[in-house]
Amino acid sequence: MYSLTVECSEERAEILAADLWEAGACGIQEDAVPVALVRLRAFFEERPDAGHFAEYAPLIEVVEETDWESEFRESWPAMEVGRRFYLVTPWDSSETPPGRIRLTIHPGMAFGTGRHQATQLALEALETHLRTGEDVADIGTGTGILLAAAHHLGARRMAGCDLDVDSVFVARENLAADQVPAALFAGSTRALAPRSVDVLVANINPETHRSLRTEYARIARRAVILSGMAGRTEAAGFAPPGFRLTETLTQDEWTCLVLSRDELS
Repeated sequence: MYSLTVECSEERAEILAADLWEAGACGIQEDAVPVALVRLRAFFEERPDAGHFAEYAPLIEVVEETDWESEFRESWPAMEVGRRFYLVTPWDSSETPPGRIRLTIHPGMAFGTGRHQATQLALEALETHLRTGEDVADIGTGTGILLAAAHHLGARRMAGCDLDVDSVFVARENLAADQVPAALFAGSTRALAPRSVDVLVANINPETHRSLRTEYARIARRAVILSGMAGRTEAAGFAPPGFRLTETLTQDEWTCLVLSRDELS
């Protein structure tokens, strides 16, 4: 067994972890290190090719035989997010704290396991602004965690899309395992009808948010939740036409914007 250790910025950690999974990692250990860095130690059955990760000065070591599956599972402890959620892996047996919603996360190749600050901010925005019985769309659905959260919060109908076919496949498996009904498809927002959902949530990069502003306004009837912005972010440049800023949520260096349609106070 071999391990490959790299350090990267917090905002690159999820993308780099996905690359390590794709390279054949059978487990990844994540630790925070000083100066806002993250250390990822990935385990491989065979000696990995470090060429793809050269820019991170990877350290490859021989690892004595160990129960890597147990180590991997121990690296995903349950955690509380926001006021209502309790995030657990499928193998976690801990009791759900009183008053919290048990939300299963599925560590794997798709983005959105709930560990990243941007995902946590989106979850917090949903628990505050989603109303029981509303319809929800998740743009760039990743693992499907935001749709699962919406379901537990009482959403009526849920739809998710992602340009990455593998992510849609993963999300479909995750949601089916959790018995969460949702319509998922690989494709763009153009497949969604005008004003087809009450709340639109998107945890993607700022450039995509800017390019989809008009689409967000076309699709959402009442509110739009935008997460995935690093640094303190103003609504200008991100707000869909006809929407106003309702709330700004921040965690560390990440920002989530909640915007509401002007005609609905």
